[in-house]
Formats: sequence, C-alpha cells, structure tokens
Amino acid sequence: MWFAMGLHFAWNALEGALGIPVSGIPAAGLFTVKVNGAAWLTGGDFGLEGSIVTVSLGLVIAIPMLIGAARKRP
Repeated sequence: MWFAMGLHFAWNALEGALGIPVSGIPAAGLFTVKVNGAAWLTGGDFGLEGSIVTVSLGLVIAIPMLIGAARKRP
C-alpha cells in the first residue's frame, strides 16, 4: 500500500512541479504549460492522468497484477 501511495504522490508532485494541471487543479510549477491537442489524448484541463495514454498504461500494469493476486488467493 505504501508503495502505491508513494508512486501516486511522486506522480502528482512531478506534474505540479512541471506546471501540469493535477486532477483538474492548475499548478504553478517551474514551467508554464499550455496543452494543445485533443482532450482524449492530452487529458485536457484535467491533466495527463485523464489522457487515454496514461489510462491505457495504467491498465496494462494493473491487469496482470490483479490476475496474479486473484491466482494467489487461498
């Protein structure tokens, strides 16, 4: 659980530090970021975690982990 929480915190901290919106909240970071492109690809105003790329990557990582956890059930 701590590992997942640490990854989540690191992801949000990095996005905020880079000036990328975090969960729809604008962040004043080191850079001024203006997102251009389709909202489904860039995440739009919500930020990178709302993009199809990030969601797909999360599923590619999570599904094998869930399958492995289900197989190890007593």
